[in-house]
Amino acid sequence: MSQPAPDPSLSQLQHWFLTVMTAPGGLARGLSLAQEHLGLEESSVIKITPGKQSRMHIYANGYILRLQECLQADFPVLHRLMGNELFNFFAHNYIWRYPSRAPSLYDLGAGFANFLLESQPKNTEDLKAGEADLLLQFPVEMARLERAFTEVIRAPGLENNRNIKTHNAFDLLMGSHADIHIPACVRLLKASFPLLKYWEQAKHAPADQDLPAPPNPETSHLAFTRLNYRVQLISLLPWQYHFLQAAYHNPDLHQCAVDASKETGLDLHALLADICLWQPQAQALGLLTTEEVTLT
Repeated sequence: MSQPAPDPSLSQLQHWFLTVMTAPGGLARGLSLAQEHLGLEESSVIKITPGKQSRMHIYANGYILRLQECLQADFPVLHRLMGNELFNFFAHNYIWRYPSRAPSLYDLGAGFANFLLESQPKNTEDLKAGEADLLLQFPVEMARLERAFTEVIRAPGLENNRNIKTHNAFDLLMGSHADIHIPACVRLLKASFPLLKYWEQAKHAPADQDLPAPPNPETSHLAFTRLNYRVQLISLLPWQYHFLQAAYHNPDLHQCAVDASKETGLDLHALLADICLWQPQAQALGLLTTEEVTLT
């Protein structure tokens, strides 16, 4: 006489429930995967009253809806721009394709902008190729802006650093040695649209009104930083953007100026003069810090 199968362990039950709840494709796919990988059918885990249907779909749908709400909170302007139905369509598929694996919901939206970019059609017959690309690019760039804003809120800032020293850029360029650094709470963004103006208008637009149409294309350069626990969005000149971008990889001020000169086509000597004037302001805004170097 065969022995009854042992009851599943707590670990098996947890794994089964996680598989059923988070499997791409919904509940039916999750139940199939759970049975395939763990050898557990729904009837062996959940007690179902005869004549009644399982309520697992309630939990599975609730899990997806909760994560959609989290994405809506992280991308409020994008949510309004796309509309509830379209935004949730992409959010739902994003959650299925990239299930949450981190203990913090902060990480949930990290790849959403790239997912929107990957989801764009390759060919659009109704519009010229260039027009279609720009039209579809706007929500992607808005997603990147709002994700950068979230990251700056959470990143380590300068608030508790009492050892920050200010160095005059002119002294640095004349021979004093100091490395420049970009704080962890700084993010840079190059966009094809004037995102900052649109984003600020959208945040203050009445909730019962539609947002205006996306603005005309115009290259913009933005910096996000946090100073005294307040996030600031700052418009940058192209050379300022490229100078800070170079500083992510190289602490040498002069070399960063050389890189910015190559990217913008500006005369290096004129650019160094501009850096001398702008560097104290950049430090005051928390866009960069300097660290004195002792030569041996």
